[in-house]
Amino acid sequence: MKRTERNTYQLQLLATLLLLITAFVLSACFSDDTNTTPNAANDSEIRFDVGVWNMMEGTRATTFDGGTLTSGSFICTAYDANTTTANSVANINGTTVNWNSTYSSWEFSDGKRYWPASGSLDFFAYMPAALPTYITGLTYDATETPSVTHNVTFTCLSLPMTHATQDDALKEFVYAMALDQDKAGTNNTTQPTLGQVALTFQHPFARIKLQLSSTQEYIRINSITLKSLKNNGSYSHTSGWTPSDPATNFVATLNGDCEANDDLGTYIMIPQSWAGEIEVEAVWNVWGESKTNTVTATVPTTWLAGHSYTYTFTITPTDLKVDTEKFTEQW
Repeated sequence: MKRTERNTYQLQLLATLLLLITAFVLSACFSDDTNTTPNAANDSEIRFDVGVWNMMEGTRATTFDGGTLTSGSFICTAYDANTTTANSVANINGTTVNWNSTYSSWEFSDGKRYWPASGSLDFFAYMPAALPTYITGLTYDATETPSVTHNVTFTCLSLPMTHATQDDALKEFVYAMALDQDKAGTNNTTQPTLGQVALTFQHPFARIKLQLSSTQEYIRINSITLKSLKNNGSYSHTSGWTPSDPATNFVATLNGDCEANDDLGTYIMIPQSWAGEIEVEAVWNVWGESKTNTVTATVPTTWLAGHSYTYTFTITPTDLKVDTEKFTEQW
């Protein structure tokens, strides 16, 4: 080989090597080094949009958060559509998903997850990530015969039934299902962007708020008792609540002076038809002498899951008047 030909060959070889090196570097730069799961070559990352989150954070009382919901985490499992077999490709099986406030995004705690190359997934999620002690036997189930049904069931053991424990430590349980999901959003017209799963968390409980009216006289309230409530029961997504006997009294112990418009506490209750018997023990002056008195009212109602009820009390030396309002928006 002549010297000129050899030089030309060497230059061509060098150019080829440079092109290969450049392609390798570029592919390394643009590929995700966490793409270790099957079918990850599609780079079809599963992401979440939790639209109800802003409403929760902006409008929910801290009574229900217990510091958990606002810190941002939920448990997620993905199943092959219409089964209860955890999908091995997506590999989402009771995985914690955390809110990253720096990037304003939801992230799996142990790495990215990717959509399968074909087929769709059913997602089941719940929060807080650490189940409250009153929730047991939580299951998700999909049945294909005679028609496809998706059900979430659990048992609620004694909710805290005093003002102090509800106000200070009670964490509310919520859950979400997003069914037949795929990267393209074929069966999800609300999908914000491709590959993103919209989760709308549901409130299986009812919220009860107690407050004084704006015209309330200066009366010291010792306690408010909601009589004959059921604070145990079983829940089914498809059929609702079955409260359990026996009934018990819920007592909000206040032991203090209350003024007009005061918030007397916010609580969660098992949805049920309630006879509405309310008893208030209050202290006011009778002929210059401070005396303890009991006034009662009956306001029968049916508490529905996901609804909020406000009971506004007007107390006089002879009567207890209770006005109620029901709100259906997320709370």
